[in-house]
Amino acid sequence: MAVDYRDREYISQYAIDTLGLSIRKAGVPAAADGDVLITLTNETTLVDVFTDVVCDNITLGDYEHLLSSEDTQTPGYYTVSFTYDLDAVPQVAEYYVQIGERAPAYDSLEPDMKAIVESVNIRFEDLFDSQDGGPNLETYYQSHFNRNRLGQLLGIAIGRLNTMAQPYQTYTLEDGGLAFPTEQWGPLLETVLYVETLRHLIRSYVEQPDFRGPNIARLDRRDYLQRWQSVLQDEEAMMKSQLEVFKIAHMGFGRPRVLVSGGVYGRYGPTRIAGSVAARPRYWTRFY
Repeated sequence: MAVDYRDREYISQYAIDTLGLSIRKAGVPAAADGDVLITLTNETTLVDVFTDVVCDNITLGDYEHLLSSEDTQTPGYYTVSFTYDLDAVPQVAEYYVQIGERAPAYDSLEPDMKAIVESVNIRFEDLFDSQDGGPNLETYYQSHFNRNRLGQLLGIAIGRLNTMAQPYQTYTLEDGGLAFPTEQWGPLLETVLYVETLRHLIRSYVEQPDFRGPNIARLDRRDYLQRWQSVLQDEEAMMKSQLEVFKIAHMGFGRPRVLVSGGVYGRYGPTRIAGSVAARPRYWTRFY
């Protein structure tokens, strides 16, 4: 696959996804004069996958087109083109997508969790040592650092949040489980996933061979371990400060509970138990 330096939206192979367009006129939503046409073009073969009328005008100025698994069956780089008329003037809008390899762990995530994965993935897009973006883990076939790997690491990150300090929690990515509150604590989960990804990269760079001897050209990347560790220390310091706030908020300190109407002993406790409760008011009851 040729090197491409444009930012792209990501779609998994065989995914049923949507492509969208927002029309704005002077910053205000506006509808096209008539139909909006969408074309998906394979940039390698220059063949149009399809040209179709956008059928869903969800709100004023916003249009969506649903992709089928047939549309996304071939990985590669694609251009999305929208053509329409606005006030009788022809318009065209383009953006770029990548259809990547199938990613079950990523595809099964809810949109808010996918957004967290994308946010973390962006932080590794501009690494110097890879011409395609991301960490340079291309030497061996078993290396698959991609969104699917980040989706797998996301489950590990949530498990670490649940168990790394008191109180214990039960957030999960599983269907029917307790969903993580991303609206409130999304930035924390991003940080924890980023830290977990750094740990994964440290493990991945541990086994770097050091070729010795004359007339051997080599690329020694073993010091990447130390480089990533220095970054990890900074990120963990930030994570710990966020974690303290997160855990304290789940301890219930802001919701005090007070025992009333006799406490744990009920109304007869003071007449039966001596010692620390002896000074309580006594209400005598004669039993027959």
